[in-house]
Amino acid sequence: MGRLGAGHLRDEAWEKIRWFEGDLVKSALRVVFRPGIVAREYVFGQRKSHTHPLKLLLAAIVVLLLVIAQTDYLGTDDETLSRAVELVRSYSKWSFSLGILAILIASNIVFWSRRGFNIIEHLVLATYTHFVILVASILSLSPLLLDSSRQAVAAHRAASAVYMGWIEAGIVFLAFGQFFAISWRQQWWWPALGAAVFFVAKQGLFYLYARAVIRIVLAQIS
Repeated sequence: MGRLGAGHLRDEAWEKIRWFEGDLVKSALRVVFRPGIVAREYVFGQRKSHTHPLKLLLAAIVVLLLVIAQTDYLGTDDETLSRAVELVRSYSKWSFSLGILAILIASNIVFWSRRGFNIIEHLVLATYTHFVILVASILSLSPLLLDSSRQAVAAHRAASAVYMGWIEAGIVFLAFGQFFAISWRQQWWWPALGAAVFFVAKQGLFYLYARAVIRIVLAQIS
């Protein structure tokens, strides 16, 4: 074996990055199709087989922010409005956590006494599920990478306001059914109830959050 050189370091670094990215992508795909099952396996001890939920969530947030920035989804030509948008962006750093909180509220309300999972295990389920929701948001925004004109962005906003709510509720429905080992034929209404509670909770949380942000922003730009 030769002496350690720059080539060796480069090759070793690339190998580690390649395997890390490969494992992350494989884990992400497993979670996308089986969020509840992965969360259930994780809380029951199979942690080495799955990527930590926070690592996946942070990766999805980074990609989503990059897509939003690339498509200028929140852009505007109005100077005053642009300043307001920038302030909204700065105060919206924690908005991604609202979806997790809504899932956590729904799973605790509907399944807490019925299945006996603790709050941390519910949080693992919420984090994996919210990761899938963020992936769905990324896929929804991806066509704007090809055409991010005002007309395309406006059309996307109008359409996504209709279908994204149903997609998110469907993801929660699937995750709850898998995680709590629901019999789909006999007990399908349990995850359906959970999805409905999630939808209501998220709408309420975003309404309160938006009101708080608007008041702060208006106070600063006035």
